[in-house]
Amino acid sequence: MITTILAALLAAIHLAIQSTVPAVDPSDVFQRPLSSWAPHCLGFGSQWRYCNGVALRACPSGAIWLHTGIDVVARAGEPVVAAGDGTMVGYSIDPQFRGGVLIRHRTTFGVVITQYWHVWRAAGFDVGSNVKRGQVFATVADMGTRTHFHFAVFKGDLESHAWNGALPPSSCSGFPAFPYRFVDPNGFLEAHH
Repeated sequence: MITTILAALLAAIHLAIQSTVPAVDPSDVFQRPLSSWAPHCLGFGSQWRYCNGVALRACPSGAIWLHTGIDVVARAGEPVVAAGDGTMVGYSIDPQFRGGVLIRHRTTFGVVITQYWHVWRAAGFDVGSNVKRGQVFATVADMGTRTHFHFAVFKGDLESHAWNGALPPSSCSGFPAFPYRFVDPNGFLEAHH
């Protein structure tokens, strides 16, 4: 008798807990774009420098620009997957940084742009292509001894600054100050997995 009452009570508690946990909208779920996630030289908000310490860009005041994303150890040809469901809204090629991709994600908390640098897009993917979370859409580009992967998260819709890999610590050269609309990618992924 007591066992039956305890079992019924536990079942009622379990049901109450399940009904109070809100369902997660699939558009709000994100994942890491690479299977490995070891940090490279630059983290979110670190000074924008090569691994040897040489500054990539500085303000006239001498302040070093700050990194808007995270760099991850990667190997050339490694597959890159979409962090979330979305639409490719930008692809750019730079002689130094190789390819860059922007993906727009419509979530219940607003539009988010994820940024992927040092990649080559896969065949069949171009601006306007829809991607699903976990779908391979690019590979890591070969940059010789500097091969790595850059990932950033921009809170807001597409605008020119969504392409920035770095922003000055305070306004200089007409650019907005760090962090502008960029958020810590590791914190974002942790909060939305």
